[in-house]
Amino acid sequence: MDGLTNPSNTLFDKEYLEPWSQWQGNLDASIVVVGQEFCDLKTFNKVGGTVEQKPDVFEYPSNRNLVEYFRLLDIELGHPMSPNRGNPVFFTNAVMGLKDGSMSSNFKNSWLKESRDVFLIPLLEIIQPRVIIAIGTKATATLGKIYGFPVESHSKMVTTSPIHTKSGPLVFPVYHTGGLGLANRRKDLQIEDWKNIKKYL
Repeated sequence: MDGLTNPSNTLFDKEYLEPWSQWQGNLDASIVVVGQEFCDLKTFNKVGGTVEQKPDVFEYPSNRNLVEYFRLLDIELGHPMSPNRGNPVFFTNAVMGLKDGSMSSNFKNSWLKESRDVFLIPLLEIIQPRVIIAIGTKATATLGKIYGFPVESHSKMVTTSPIHTKSGPLVFPVYHTGGLGLANRRKDLQIEDWKNIKKYL
């Protein structure tokens, strides 16, 4: 894809569909989490293609908060370097490639379509989850294309979730668990969003 590097074309290629699924990658999952993208190419090379670099240390607050939020669902994720692989959870992203620019560089919506058609749709058909957690606007938008639901303001979609899709899974849009997401929705409110998900498990 133009402007993206396939992780398999780096020195840190691993036997996973994409890097985030190293942490949670159960193909028998009842819950699929869809983020926007893993990271940019420079960061990917810096961290050696891993989710976190040091055992039991969370360098990225977004990962630490995700662990906390999943505990609200009675699921212990473990650390990315020592994950609880038996969890009924699969992590993936709406864009399965590494941006050539920085994490804050321009985003191309064409990436969503290409990743959706080639990777995400087939993956969801294989897993057939009961629940999909969409982290951020891009993940929600691409799932709207897949399942045919209208995409409105993110705040409204978060507070009125779940979205009942015609083909089965419940979709829960949430805010990003890192700094930008917390700037748009306070942590105490994000916690309530995740508690809402628990009601449907």
